[in-house]
Amino acid sequence: MFEKKVNIYNVFELRCKTTCYFGVGAIDKMRDISEYLSKRGMKKVIVVTDPVAYKVTGAWDVVTKYFNQFGIEYVLYDKVTPNPTVEQIDEATKLGKEFGAQVVFGIG
Repeated sequence: MFEKKVNIYNVFELRCKTTCYFGVGAIDKMRDISEYLSKRGMKKVIVVTDPVAYKVTGAWDVVTKYFNQFGIEYVLYDKVTPNPTVEQIDEATKLGKEFGAQVVFGIG
């Protein structure tokens, strides 16, 4: 399954664009995030989360408030469990592609 012959002298760089906010009050960044996405033409978002916490914490109300305010359409995938399965990832990927999502937004 894993590559057994890896050239350890082959140096390469892997860059990924991921932004995470942690800590008490991180949800307060939602207005700024929504404005940023909107100004850059990113108007379709798939929200990926677990089945409970996003509602219980009140995060969903804040997220949808600002998405709506900035004209961002969204679709929800709320079947994530700890250590997500390949099936969950495939299902969320399919939903995002069918929706035409330009952004993956995680809550949790």
